[in-house]
Amino acid sequence: MRMAADILTVENVTKSFGNLRALDGVSLGVRDRKVSILIGPNGSGKTTLINVVSGVYKPESGRVIFDGIDVTGHPPHSLYKRGIVRTFQIPALFWKLTVLENLLVAEKNNPGESLFRSIRINGFRSRRDFAAPWIDTRAGWRVIHALFSLKNLVQHRRVMRKLFRERALVSFLNSLLTLSLSPWKRFFTLEWRQAETHATEKAARILGLLGLSSMWNQPAYLLSGGQMKLVEIGRALMSDAKLLLLDEPVSGVNPTLAHEIFSRILKLRDELGLTFFIVEHRLDVALKYVDEMFVMALGRLIASGLPDEVMNNKKVIEAYLGG
Repeated sequence: MRMAADILTVENVTKSFGNLRALDGVSLGVRDRKVSILIGPNGSGKTTLINVVSGVYKPESGRVIFDGIDVTGHPPHSLYKRGIVRTFQIPALFWKLTVLENLLVAEKNNPGESLFRSIRINGFRSRRDFAAPWIDTRAGWRVIHALFSLKNLVQHRRVMRKLFRERALVSFLNSLLTLSLSPWKRFFTLEWRQAETHATEKAARILGLLGLSSMWNQPAYLLSGGQMKLVEIGRALMSDAKLLLLDEPVSGVNPTLAHEIFSRILKLRDELGLTFFIVEHRLDVALKYVDEMFVMALGRLIASGLPDEVMNNKKVIEAYLGG
């Protein structure tokens, strides 16, 4: 069976804060379309590593490679555009907005953010969009033919009398009545309106995958902690992320919903081909769902591999479990 390639590679990364070396030559590889977990005692460097990968911190040495591209030191907004998105331990939602609206604000390239694009119609977006109604139907050419048949009539006096006497008017009206309006409706629709429709349909699909469809119109402040974390994941998915960095997604969540969240993560991995790199302390919940595990202690990576192998590693027992 072909092994999955690494979508994220961290090579010998170091990061210090004064005299404290938070990351001391950390190297690891996160496999594509897998769920990987990063564990370690408090102060081991987990959050610092996530901050380096997501562009919050710039490492003093080493490299971060994402999808074959060196992204070391790139700012968060640049990494966001490339497909690296993170969530936080404490959800940062727009509390007065609904669940659906919280997802919609994360849609990329919204035409409403540009004055010109907000008033532009779809037919002027590109040559292809301009030509679409003429190519898709013959109605446009029928109208042109009818207009040419009227050309001579409008050059004479008493035009209206002429028009009603001539068959040209009948032909012209017939062309309009038999016109296929759908492509023309799309042509003259404002670009932002079509983009909003697309984004809403996309958000509805994501809410379905997360099991939040029935709550689409609920204000965010009425959700439970676990539901808020699912909304944060949904907002990340709206950005077409490839790699999701999750910071303790089941922290403070009751066991039933915690298992539900990880079940949804597996569903997203399988159906959307996503990669998850998760920092989590609740091993009683997480272990049965992850494909690979990394363990840090004192700023260094001390173990990696399959969950069963790592949990039986002597260094992990001593450093993390206190055995």
